[in-house]
Amino acid sequence: MALQLNTSEQIIGQVATAITSYCYLYEPLKISISEGNGILNTKVFIDLIVRRTEDQSTIVETLPNYGEYDINPAEPLTVDLMKIARQHHNADVYKFANIDDLVSDTFGWKAIVSEYVYEFRITSDASNEVVTIKKLPIIGGRDFTDFTPAVPTNQDLTEAEQGGFLTSYWLNKFKTYPFVFQNLTTPTFNDARPNLGSGTAFGGEDPCGGFIIWKSPLGGWLQWGFKIGSESNTKRYIGNIATGLFESTNKFGGNPYVGANYTGISTRKSRKLKALSLSSEELKFAASIINSPAVYYMKDAGGTLELMRLSSAQVPQDNLANGGDFSVSLSSISSTNQKIR
Repeated sequence: MALQLNTSEQIIGQVATAITSYCYLYEPLKISISEGNGILNTKVFIDLIVRRTEDQSTIVETLPNYGEYDINPAEPLTVDLMKIARQHHNADVYKFANIDDLVSDTFGWKAIVSEYVYEFRITSDASNEVVTIKKLPIIGGRDFTDFTPAVPTNQDLTEAEQGGFLTSYWLNKFKTYPFVFQNLTTPTFNDARPNLGSGTAFGGEDPCGGFIIWKSPLGGWLQWGFKIGSESNTKRYIGNIATGLFESTNKFGGNPYVGANYTGISTRKSRKLKALSLSSEELKFAASIINSPAVYYMKDAGGTLELMRLSSAQVPQDNLANGGDFSVSLSSISSTNQKIR
């Protein structure tokens, strides 16, 4: 009468066991659930146990019957565990003011992996047996062409790492500017947070045009400096007031003046950055900015970050070329408002 769980999962190579393992939050993790020994169950239940990543012995909450499924007799049930995890996940994690925040042991790591380990306890109405699966999701997701079922502890968290661009590369790339490095750890019961840190390059070129840091779809952080940069302001008028040809500065003996037909202005800043002559390998990891959920602009080497919208990115990748230029356009999220009437 034991509940049978297809431990090979629907995709060969994915892992769903009682031992905490990694997966990507924004990728499917489908399992098949079925009864054995001739028992015909009609319902399957999944309890969600939420544990702290920094200490799995701490249970944040227990959600009984978080998933309840009707099944057809003698037919296996398919459940996507990451769809359940995404319903609970707190995606509001991009609250960084500087590099120190981004690599903080307190909250910076929560943009790399989930702040919770999700434990799924599976039961049915025809068995008292419980099957347990524990997963620690990496906050990201890969394209179909880059998908591999297994997500090991030594998983590369950026496209640069995949291309072999490691710490020694960044130490000599953009002088005086910080760079971020990260790697997963073995998810022990005591602490499953990733290793995060920053360093400062002591050699290389001066990114006098600007510097950006962006979240890789693979879960980590990437950076690049630009030689050429420009910024501009856009202004928008607020309000609409009817006016005539002119008004008087005084009810008696005044002078004519043109009154404002708007109540205020709102201004935003835009930036255009360009880096010249990247190698074809560098362009490959720079292209990940197009799929990034968060792009930060750093005006100088002080480490202050400003979250901006990526308006456009030009990252040419031609298999017949040896490289090319990398350019991005950023628009400010924050705005300055002034009242005039």
